[in-house]
Amino acid sequence: MKRAKRKKKVRIEDLSVSKIDESLILNISKSLAKQIDKKEFEKKYASVKTILTLVGAGVFLAASLVVPNLPRALKPFLNNQEEYEVWKRFNIPYLKRTVYRLEQQKLVEIIEEKDLQVIKITEFGKRRILKHAIDELLVEKPRVWDGKWRLVSYDIPGNLKQLRKMFRERLCVWGFFPLHESVLLHAYPCEKQVEFLRAYLGVAEYIRIFTVSKIENDKPFKDFFGI
Repeated sequence: MKRAKRKKKVRIEDLSVSKIDESLILNISKSLAKQIDKKEFEKKYASVKTILTLVGAGVFLAASLVVPNLPRALKPFLNNQEEYEVWKRFNIPYLKRTVYRLEQQKLVEIIEEKDLQVIKITEFGKRRILKHAIDELLVEKPRVWDGKWRLVSYDIPGNLKQLRKMFRERLCVWGFFPLHESVLLHAYPCEKQVEFLRAYLGVAEYIRIFTVSKIENDKPFKDFFGI
């Protein structure tokens, strides 16, 4: 008797980004770039995630990595002094190895642009950045609660059950309270996070966000959120 083949698990980074606006990817990359810890630069050892984020944010790196004095060689090819300052902080041999790994993983590519070779992010690299964004997005607790509740209701079809599962799991990670089977509750501003997630998963048409000022018998919810 043949054993049934196990279905391959769908991962967020495997999803297509064709429906995601390019400006969203750029803005997400820039937001992640701003979050890069100062210590990351001080270490001078550029992680794969850091380099991918910077390239995705439009801080293009000239492919003159074989030149020993990279920062000086890079300067004429960068868009501005700020980009030069970003790349010159890193340990150059380590930077070369990191970029090589990114190219091997097809996260970046070296292309010709205006008679120069530059390193740019690939479509797969964009998906990886969005995956980083989803992993790092949080719903933060404000100093003062605004007295409003956020309800997220979804009715994602059965043929999209993997996406439905991903969506619900992420809301739970963000600290949502499971009000009903397809309705979750949060006390703090979370609209942008939900909007980004549903757009990325391609299920925006099946999800609604409601903001309400009163829910009856809300003590259990206040206790849950520590209000």
